[in-house]
Amino acid sequence: MLPSRFLTRSSWLAAVGAFLAVGVAALARGRVHPDEVFQFLEPAHGLAFGYNVVAWEWVDGLRNPAVPGVLGGLLALCGAVGLEHPWALAAVVWCACAAVQALGTWALFRLVEERDGREAALLAACIHVTWGGFLLYAARPIGDALSAVPLLGALLWTQRARDRDGWREGLWSGVLLGVAFVIRYPSAVFGVPLAASLLGARRWRSLVGFSVGVGGVLLGLGVLDWLTWGSPWHSAWRYFQFNISSGSSASQFGQRPWWWYAPILAGMAPLLLVWHFVRGLARRDVVVGAFTFYLVVVSALGHKEARFLVPLLPLFVAIAAGPASGDLARLSGRRGVLGLLGGLYVLSSVAAATVLFPVGLRAGVLDATVAAGRDPSLTGLVIAGPPEWNTGGRFYLHRDVPLFVGYGRPEAELQERLADARFSHALVDGGAVGEDSLRSAGFCLQRQWGKVALWKRCLRRD
Repeated sequence: MLPSRFLTRSSWLAAVGAFLAVGVAALARGRVHPDEVFQFLEPAHGLAFGYNVVAWEWVDGLRNPAVPGVLGGLLALCGAVGLEHPWALAAVVWCACAAVQALGTWALFRLVEERDGREAALLAACIHVTWGGFLLYAARPIGDALSAVPLLGALLWTQRARDRDGWREGLWSGVLLGVAFVIRYPSAVFGVPLAASLLGARRWRSLVGFSVGVGGVLLGLGVLDWLTWGSPWHSAWRYFQFNISSGSSASQFGQRPWWWYAPILAGMAPLLLVWHFVRGLARRDVVVGAFTFYLVVVSALGHKEARFLVPLLPLFVAIAAGPASGDLARLSGRRGVLGLLGGLYVLSSVAAATVLFPVGLRAGVLDATVAAGRDPSLTGLVIAGPPEWNTGGRFYLHRDVPLFVGYGRPEAELQERLADARFSHALVDGGAVGEDSLRSAGFCLQRQWGKVALWKRCLRRD
């Protein structure tokens, strides 16, 4: 039995989760995926401060400015009060994203409470706010994690709609699913099991409300795209064409076999709950349907990334919570067994956030970018080694100076920039440029973060 006398309010668990998420982001720093910087932070920085790196998706029109607009307003407010240090701006963004995730924790608690009871809800919320595989993403401005919050709300209201067949319940389910879609277009996949659940249960009033809710949000997206791109739903259509109809995503980013997600999900999800999750699949309700349908669809698509599984993590916990809570209740009083399970959980949570993390955080590159931007003598920055999508962009540099990324460029062009006196600093990752070349170009080593080094022009060349 869980110590519910100490955890009587879901809001406390939500606050703990937000605190841990910000703490993990601050300790790990870096970025979990390039989209964190170039799809959200960079356009937000451009809206707030007038300059940013424009990623190809924003050139081709695959994104909408809803989330960057909100973040841009937040950054503009920071600038208005004089808060412009990149790590301070990042901390504000982390806190804002963690606050949104706190709402997701509350929604998960209510979803499981109404589905399996209070003890199961407490277990689900406790695991959700402490699981390292999710905490890595929770405070980050990345659509895969942010969209999970309204998705959990949509599932909660769909579950209520099945019980009550209310127009209001269906409306809220549709609105929240629409918000999840605006944040991240692949969330549209969840609309199929949610609508099918209401249709199969013959909840006609709820289905009408659901349709009105989704339609209202889509209408707002159409207006937003019309104002941004010149035609309604431009970004949604372009996203669909690139990722589905044309197959461009698989050809550009590579194609994975259908089973590729199996070991990835095993590393991201709490494995101690696998048996309980399998038992929970027998429930066959809207939560199980949403998990299964989404996993089947993303597994069928050629282009695959680990972050696409992030919305499934809270659903995994929700499905497993009921059976797991019952087993824990039967172990009540066996402190040795409970202590062993707790220790194994902590170790697996830490492993999910460290050893099993699929890609690099690039913390050294971002640290060096911030250090370069804070140097008053910076007049231009050459970045040698990492490709542009592994850098910190303008957000972490926070200086409107010439920026040259040498990855993929001819060696002669890189050497030309190093010889150009306008570029006062060089950020080098690994052995992209030899020390002799840098010194002969007039640079001195300023600071180093592992394999990442920041060089500064120290000699004036005649």
